[in-house]
Amino acid sequence: MPSYRTILTVTDLLPGHGPQDVEAAARAAVTASTTLEAFQVDVVRGRPRVTIRFTGADDTEARTVHRRTVAGVREVAVVPQQALAKVAGRRSVPIGLEA
Repeated sequence: MPSYRTILTVTDLLPGHGPQDVEAAARAAVTASTTLEAFQVDVVRGRPRVTIRFTGADDTEARTVHRRTVAGVREVAVVPQQALAKVAGRRSVPIGLEA
């Protein structure tokens, strides 16, 4: 099963939410037919970046999980940038969000 990464830049938490809510929202987006492989938070160029790695049957399913992830995290935080990539070896290869 292919592996994918949703990469989100998170700038601010919405009132009443903490960092744990970002992780919970991201984890909740992974569907029953996919598997969460990793959840990571980094600081890149001074901004928090959340990376969610998951498996999916194909690019279409990955886009669905990505959209759910972005929507869920936006309920608790500001997400000005987002990307979806397919993992090829150790590299992330961007894939379009439109099918």
